Amino acid sequence: MLFAKISSFGVYNISHMLLSGLILMGVILQNLALGYVLPAAQCDLHLTLPQRGWLAAIPFLAVILTSYFWGWLADTRGRRPVMLFSMVFSVVMSILASFAPDIISFAVLEFLSAVFMSGSTAVVYTYLGEFNNLRHRDKMVAFGSSFVGIGTVVLPGISWLILPHEFSLAIPFLGIAYRSWRLLIVACAVPYFISSILLFFAPESPKFLYSSGQHEKCLKVLKSIYAVNKWMPADNYPVKALITESHTGKCEPAPVSVLSSMWDQTAPLFRPPLLPWTTLACFVQFGIFATTNGFYVWFPTILNSLANHGATDMRICDILDASKASVLNETVVICDDTMNTATFERSIYIGLVFCSMYLIVGFVVDLVGKKMILVSVLSVTGLCGIGANLAANQHLAVVLFAIFQMSGACIGLMNAVNVELFPTKYRAMAICLSMMMGRVGSMVGSNLIGLFLETNCGASFYLFGSIIIVCAVLCLTLPNKKREISAKKQTVEPAQNETHEPV
Repeated sequence: MLFAKISSFGVYNISHMLLSGLILMGVILQNLALGYVLPAAQCDLHLTLPQRGWLAAIPFLAVILTSYFWGWLADTRGRRPVMLFSMVFSVVMSILASFAPDIISFAVLEFLSAVFMSGSTAVVYTYLGEFNNLRHRDKMVAFGSSFVGIGTVVLPGISWLILPHEFSLAIPFLGIAYRSWRLLIVACAVPYFISSILLFFAPESPKFLYSSGQHEKCLKVLKSIYAVNKWMPADNYPVKALITESHTGKCEPAPVSVLSSMWDQTAPLFRPPLLPWTTLACFVQFGIFATTNGFYVWFPTILNSLANHGATDMRICDILDASKASVLNETVVICDDTMNTATFERSIYIGLVFCSMYLIVGFVVDLVGKKMILVSVLSVTGLCGIGANLAANQHLAVVLFAIFQMSGACIGLMNAVNVELFPTKYRAMAICLSMMMGRVGSMVGSNLIGLFLETNCGASFYLFGSIIIVCAVLCLTLPNKKREISAKKQTVEPAQNETHEPV
């Protein structure tokens, strides 16, 4: 895009990346906090293991049911207002959930919080990508996605600071004792709250403004980017007017028109030339989310079992089976919601490794290309997932398990691919659909892994490790970076035709 190049790259783009990254960190904290909350809340809410499984899947279910709507809304009403509205209400619902007296009210409030959270889950990648030209887009999306990795370090850190405290504040009219796990829910919503305040002062995506016919507003945003990056007055911006495109104004839709508009936004994604890319994006995100989020929900439980077991010459599944057998042999079952501090420590170390992968991807993506990174990372992590269950040494198994979780670093990179594969008009919808399939994978993965941990622990590592390897093979069909750039140069109307023919 010509005016994106003239606006240059600098402090403004980096600041915008940091804001988008903070939103992503808020999303990951909200999404995965239940992995630490539920083990600590099992006594207060009288949770069984199956109940913990479906409660952990609630955020993913909410995103599945509403991502489609949020994607349509972002493509027709704008990226920023959709995110701002949804983020504020998500924070409010999370705070209310911390006061839930029973499992039903807790589940309902967590569901509502996740419904609004899904408004920014996928849109933020589009919002981040559209503030950068092709040269810097991959790098900025990768660095913004690194905040997901930072979130996996912050989450166990916050949990470590809050959960060990044994305070209990009685609230008689609700019939609850406000304990540390309730405070953890509020603490995990703080980054989301801060980012919503910052987003209030941020502009709409210039790419969306241009493609929707709001050229004056688009030019104003580009001038502000230029002024900050060049440290010069906005009036010095060399572009005085933008080339206008034919644009049909949209009236406020009636219910029937809404369905028609959503169909118009969706149908092209399932027709050539976009159908192969839609299918590929949805399957790869399904596999990565099912593996990363599916295992992360049970991550604290698995690490807690390993920390409480002294032997180091046993496989992960052998230790989990031994822990399960000891509980079954107890004549009197006492509810224990305490967590070994080694669980938090190991989680932080693994989160640091996870975060480092995001940063490495950000630095090398321009040199190596998205396709090569996706194929390499997914292949290695898939093999490590299979090897994690075969390793006889506990420490080696934990290392391989940590590398296995690094497949999640490809989520943001896959979204960066999607930003370029799909035209502006359908981009947010395409990313929301792929992310929705990813959440389906998260829900399926978390429940399947919970079932496998009870019946056949090793099958979970073999199955999901193999899925990640299949995703790596499918990524071989993506266009090479050189081809992407040449396709961009040949594009006459980038706002409408940013796509590629299927390989």
